[in-house]
Amino acid sequence: MDADSDWIEVFRSPSPRDCDERALVLLAVGVPALMSAEHGSFALLVAAPDRPRALAELARYALENRPRPRALPPRLHPGGAAAAAGYALVLFAVAVAGSRGWLGQDWFAAGVLDGARLRSGELWRAVTALTLHADLAHLASNVGFGALFGGLAARVYGAGCGWLLILAAAVAANLVNGLTMPAGRSSLGASTAVFAALGALAVHRWPAATRRTRVGFAGASVVAALVLLALLGTGDAHTDVAAHALGFGFGAAFALPLRRWPPPFARRPQRLAAALALAVPAAGWALAYWM
Repeated sequence: MDADSDWIEVFRSPSPRDCDERALVLLAVGVPALMSAEHGSFALLVAAPDRPRALAELARYALENRPRPRALPPRLHPGGAAAAAGYALVLFAVAVAGSRGWLGQDWFAAGVLDGARLRSGELWRAVTALTLHADLAHLASNVGFGALFGGLAARVYGAGCGWLLILAAAVAANLVNGLTMPAGRSSLGASTAVFAALGALAVHRWPAATRRTRVGFAGASVVAALVLLALLGTGDAHTDVAAHALGFGFGAAFALPLRRWPPPFARRPQRLAAALALAVPAAGWALAYWM
């Protein structure tokens, strides 16, 4: 390039690729450009008469190709692990009390979900049955999966609101299950609450990682949750499939409004919800003992 020629710099970058890209942009609109390297950087030069048009085209290119701001990661509630530990503690406490016959009563007879007795007015069984388990393996399974799904729900909806939602959905599922249960059948276990937590997670508005995955992401969590329901919720002949399906359905239905009106992050509402979630099983067992 002739040093005396009338060429003017319109862009500079430490990368030759940046200059090449802009040179192609200018060439596409009929503006010749040259690249010059000096002092470790690269400059894009145009003829003096073309400078205004070149600057306008480069400004338009920069505007159209400006980096899009990355979405902030979703805000999660604290206390998921503590909520999961509290859930496990309640189940173990009832298991110990029931196995030792504390308070001088048969905890299984008083609390199991018996359709005939529930229809006769013993509605507390929809609550107490959630805390009873047939054996240690049954208990361990529900503690493990419940802590996993419930802990995740607590992170999404809050430790208090999340577990209150799960409890409400599980109790509603047990009420419907008990009202339609044939005579001679009974049900027990926290698995209804486990699948209520899974249903609540399924309908949460999960953010897509990229624009490319956003198109197909909307229903992915529901499909994944249904697959887990099919894998985990349909076991042997002793598995109450209806309770699992009802728990999942009520969990999803109760969580849907929270997509528009999410639970608060303030501690006081979450603590009040947590206290209520603990009070409901306690009240259920009090009714089972006194009635």
